[in-house]
Amino acid sequence: MNTNEQITQKLIIDTTKALLEETEDIEKITVRQIAERANVGTGLINYHFKSKDALLSIAIGDTMAKIISNFSESDSYADLTPIEKLKAMLKELYALSDKKEKLMRFILSHDIMNGNMQTPLYLTPLLKQIFGDKKDEIQLRILALQILYPIQVTGLNRKAFYMYSGIDVSDKEQRSRFIDNLINNLIGNHE
Repeated sequence: MNTNEQITQKLIIDTTKALLEETEDIEKITVRQIAERANVGTGLINYHFKSKDALLSIAIGDTMAKIISNFSESDSYADLTPIEKLKAMLKELYALSDKKEKLMRFILSHDIMNGNMQTPLYLTPLLKQIFGDKKDEIQLRILALQILYPIQVTGLNRKAFYMYSGIDVSDKEQRSRFIDNLINNLIGNHE
């Protein structure tokens, strides 16, 4: 891929991210809207990304990576233990999902349906801090999946999860207890 193609791809992704910030309903974003805002033809979007969903997934993935990276590098969490950081990060991501519920459902369903295994990898650095050399990379990746699966289930269908568990993850306090219990049950006290 040449430099002009890379610049065009970045422009399209950045434009899509801006539209995601502006709208509450991800379904209302169209390829034509993205193309007009980026000042490119719709054919270029299809050429580079194959589908609107693939483009949205990339744009959302970039946004999530930035949120997690900013969280990891933030000084405001420097005094927390790695387990507390993990809990705080999951709570922050849940807070984001409250603001953009349709967007989060899209992310979760798209990741699950397309086998995107990138999201659990964002947790492994924190898990590595928690366990050090006690767990190898594969064990950490499996643990990351064990943490994310219940969160994905609750994100896809909060009502069904409430019927199953009696926990309303829309309520900040109940959600916080759920995350604390989830992490405590899976990780215990390793610090």
